[in-house]
Amino acid sequence: MSQDVRQWLDEIKRLKQQLTQVQRDLDAAIESANQWRQLYSTEAQQRREEVKRNQEMIATLRSQLEQLQQKFSVPTSEILSKVSINREIEQLASIDELKAKLVEVMLDRDRARDQIRDLSESLEQEKANHLQTRNSLTTALGDTVDLLTKAQGQSSSAHRDQKKPQIELLSPQAFEEESSSQFAQLPEGTQLPLPQLPPTDESTSESEDED
Repeated sequence: MSQDVRQWLDEIKRLKQQLTQVQRDLDAAIESANQWRQLYSTEAQQRREEVKRNQEMIATLRSQLEQLQQKFSVPTSEILSKVSINREIEQLASIDELKAKLVEVMLDRDRARDQIRDLSESLEQEKANHLQTRNSLTTALGDTVDLLTKAQGQSSSAHRDQKKPQIELLSPQAFEEESSSQFAQLPEGTQLPLPQLPPTDESTSESEDED
């Protein structure tokens, strides 16, 4: 019985030691996390201050650049290009590097000149094609309008010819000959009735008196 109790006591002691070690490790981890958090906060603060200083420096340089631009009337792109070129030249350590850089710049210049010439030729060709297309369209449009005008004129003329009555006028001599021929065709003894005038008011009153 006492041996069992002793074993239990040893086990409890061992567990207490493990628990103590775990607690120490936990405290160490918490302390390390706090240190890393502090370092991160310090680093972030330094980065924010550095960004702020850089922004202030950029604003100062921009202000100076604008003043120089206003003073010398030099475009911003040209100033930046010159600054970049000066930095590249300062990085060259020997005459051979300077010559190589000069050759590279000259090749770039020639390529840019060739590209500009090709673009100019393409632009001129495009202008010529556009002018030719516009002239062709204008000519086609004019021909179409002429055809439509002619078609409308022919249609109107044909319509008027269909509606216009065909009246044949006879000369006086031909009219007399036609009348004579018509009278000649009548049988002999035929007497055409003479036209009668409508009765007047006096003849009407006389007939009423006779009645």
